[in-house]
Amino acid sequence: MNVLPVALWGGMVGLDAASFPQVMISRPLVAATVTGLLAGRPADGLLLGVILEAFALLILPVGAARYPESGTGAVAAAGAYLAAAPPELDAALLLAAVVFGLAWERIGGLSVHAQRRLNERLVLGWSESRRRPDLELERRHLSAMALDYLRGALVAATGAWLGTLALRWLAPRWDLGAVSPAGVLIVATAAVIGALLQLFGGWSERRLAFVLGILCGFTLLLLR
Repeated sequence: MNVLPVALWGGMVGLDAASFPQVMISRPLVAATVTGLLAGRPADGLLLGVILEAFALLILPVGAARYPESGTGAVAAAGAYLAAAPPELDAALLLAAVVFGLAWERIGGLSVHAQRRLNERLVLGWSESRRRPDLELERRHLSAMALDYLRGALVAATGAWLGTLALRWLAPRWDLGAVSPAGVLIVATAAVIGALLQLFGGWSERRLAFVLGILCGFTLLLLR
């Protein structure tokens, strides 16, 4: 996995989260899938993205609250997994990549907070008495967007590099087989999705859809 496309894509993902253009490419489902596509393994990226998206759905980015940056975390986790894992699906490494991605989202969140502080400095000394205040405002706005792109690129590329080193070190030492990690991922993802029920009206409003979802899930397991 080349770190350059990860950095370029991570910059776009970081920029999309708040600055521009907010077209949902910063969602883990999209961010991880495109990362997998860049590595020639979109299915693996999609699988990782679905799991991280389930966790990200519980995060409500309201106002100036601090929250994890799930987009760049998903790019970093997908890049690390695709660089460290064999061509076939490795459930143990996938579990490790999910854990790493969730942890790296916190680092991304800290970088967003630092970016906000930097943006404050960009507007210090602002005065509308300048000859062309509109051009000065535009310049500072574009500067903040450029810094946000660089921040996202740095967070994604650094995370992918560190994650690759960690997963490659862990791979020969963490022999869990295929059943245990897959079971942990299924249970954890199902628990998070179940917790989302309260966001859509709770049990009383969505009990039919919830029960049908469980029945469909068991049907798929039986068909396998």
